[in-house]
Amino acid sequence: MPLLFLIPLFTGLVTGYIFKTSTDEIGQLTGVVAAISLILSLVLAPWQIQVLMLIVVLVSTSKLLQQNEYKLRLDKNNQQQINDGASNEAVSSRSSTRVNEITHKYRGGNYQINDVKLQFSEREIIGKYRGLPLKIHQIAKVQ
Repeated sequence: MPLLFLIPLFTGLVTGYIFKTSTDEIGQLTGVVAAISLILSLVLAPWQIQVLMLIVVLVSTSKLLQQNEYKLRLDKNNQQQINDGASNEAVSSRSSTRVNEITHKYRGGNYQINDVKLQFSEREIIGKYRGLPLKIHQIAKVQ
């Protein structure tokens, strides 16, 4: 009985390999069988192995958490430096009538939004669309 959990474990490993190498629809089916087999093997495993797996998961998640916290601290420090630089620049730019550009962050990259002011001119009605008058809008001036 103690080694009974090895049967679904090996079945899950073999079907997982087939899932990774196959491009057909049978690969999807083997992926489901692999997931079910691995869960079943964890349920049937002796308590010593379950405790060992629990310790491995807890240690690995704490390591990942520490790495993510370190990265968050670095990003926060970098953002503070950027904000400090931007505020100093804003103070000096008031005298030179320079517009303060706000720094944004998306997926780890910093970027600045440059506002472009457009003026539109409206031309005559050229027709109707779904019962409403259709007008043409063209860019008159870019600032």
